[in-house]
Amino acid sequence: MVAAAYSKTTDAHTAKTTMSTQLGMGGQSLPITASGVVDFTGKAAQLTETLPANAGTMETRFVNGMVYLQLPGQLGAQLAGGKPWVSLDLNKIAQQQYGASLSELQGSMPSDPTDALGYLRGASDQVREIGPDTVDGAPTKHYDVTIDLDKATAGRPAQAQQATQKLEQQLGTHTLPAQVWIDDQGRLRKIMLDERATPPSTAGSTATPGPVSVSLTETFSDFGTPVNVTAPPADQTADITDKLGAAGH
Repeated sequence: MVAAAYSKTTDAHTAKTTMSTQLGMGGQSLPITASGVVDFTGKAAQLTETLPANAGTMETRFVNGMVYLQLPGQLGAQLAGGKPWVSLDLNKIAQQQYGASLSELQGSMPSDPTDALGYLRGASDQVREIGPDTVDGAPTKHYDVTIDLDKATAGRPAQAQQATQKLEQQLGTHTLPAQVWIDDQGRLRKIMLDERATPPSTAGSTATPGPVSVSLTETFSDFGTPVNVTAPPADQTADITDKLGAAGH
């Protein structure tokens, strides 16, 4: 039932979503919350995010393999060069890191808020029903699940499986614990994931990167809600893909 929730959910085409993320690194915990809409079919989303340390809010749009960020305050001014938006080309990043297109890596490289759904395809036989629960007013069943990352990308192109292997090396495991809430129509209403990874060292650096932990809680509701995500005007956007790539070398 848990693995089948992937197709049951994406068959709804669209939904509203909320996300709560705790990013742990360098002894600090950084909370980020977001809410918005997602298009499962078009791999598009629009979110309003609340940043940690009173840094303000940020609008994020995922559309056609691009991420557009409307950054707050001084951070936006520094990166965007006076323009209201910055953009990242996820296809270009995928090619640089894995030698593959974003579509080939789907399910193994974070690209939009629907990625958590892909983990459902890797639900192992180790599923324990915790019991009935309610999520956003909808009756659900709550399950404790083990996600097999290899199973999640089985049948995907070789590049996707290679990317998954890199992730497994950083995690030190090929499985992840998860909790999921499935409604009476078989759709995912809520998922909780915990990941802890050690990023690879930056080329030329002698420093050993510390572990990074990510705790994610994501909900889906109002399935079938109208969603129309568009890119900001090109003359209002600064592409920072190459800047970030240069910073990583």
